[in-house]
Amino acid sequence: MDAVLIPVKHLDGAKGRLAESLAPAARRDLALAMLGDVLQAASAWPLRLLVTSDAEVAGAGRRAGWQLVEDPGTGLNGAVAEGTRAAVDLGASALLVMPFDVPLVTGDDLRMLFATAGDVVICRSDDGGTTALLRRPPDAIAPQFGPGSGHRHAGAAAAAGLHVEEVRLPGLRLDVDNVADLWRLAATRSTRPSAVLARKLLG
Repeated sequence: MDAVLIPVKHLDGAKGRLAESLAPAARRDLALAMLGDVLQAASAWPLRLLVTSDAEVAGAGRRAGWQLVEDPGTGLNGAVAEGTRAAVDLGASALLVMPFDVPLVTGDDLRMLFATAGDVVICRSDDGGTTALLRRPPDAIAPQFGPGSGHRHAGAAAAAGLHVEEVRLPGLRLDVDNVADLWRLAATRSTRPSAVLARKLLG
């Protein structure tokens, strides 16, 4: 069974690199808008897991029909590892992990990822991070998210003798981490809530 996993840390600490430009309430609103767009893009998958300790994020996931996994509080990779164990227990044979801050992702992007042959399929952002990591089985390699993680994931898969594929997809090129990323989102023609909000915040 194909599954999708999204880790979301507590929003009180989300998008810290935008702190110089956006107040805490605005950063929370932006994070929730991006999360909503990503949850919608993945809504067709039978098994969807959201790892979080944030009550507002959990509420959004619950309303959208996602299964909740408690964030163990050991960082991003710890959250992904916890969600991976839950996915395995629920019968997932393939697990796609992506962050919540890729608001332009589409269902077609995700279908293309699942249609790509490989034990490990990696989609990198323009800054070298990993905006999607598909593993067959879900625990084929350990998660190594963070700056430059695309290279680390590919290296780990190759070292394990796994078939690795790397893809570039338009909806997964942008992850919104800083003000320049926010301007890129605002400059798109997207009518998604996060893009509309980005234009409002920067207006």
